[in-house]
Amino acid sequence: MKKKFPFGILQLITGICLIILSFLLKAEIAKPICGVFIGVGGGLSGLGIIRLITYHIESSNPAIRRAKEIENNDERNTMIRNRAKAKAGDITQWLIIAITYVTILISAPLWVSSFVVAVYVLYNLIVVFLINKYQKEM
Repeated sequence: MKKKFPFGILQLITGICLIILSFLLKAEIAKPICGVFIGVGGGLSGLGIIRLITYHIESSNPAIRRAKEIENNDERNTMIRNRAKAKAGDITQWLIIAITYVTILISAPLWVSSFVVAVYVLYNLIVVFLINKYQKEM
């Protein structure tokens, strides 16, 4: 449990620093970078706060921590999580195809459509690789 506390602080501080840095960059060229800094900084800050709150709740109530550890390590819950991830991957695959068609319909630059197609191909290569890996292990 002690590893979560410093990592939460690190996430919170990094997020706040990125948000502050985005407001310090005033150049016109830096606008997209500022937007990315604000988005990533806000996300990191939120994650850091959640980690700190979770750490505080679990450290003040060991029964909750033990119940959460048992739930995370339970075989049935692991199977449910893996099945949900597989279904989410299937849905993501169809969304990538839809995004490809949208980029073609809106006449986006060729590199955008090519990039989306490359992500789709990479996804399928990773699936094939993992299938082969897990077949050898099991």
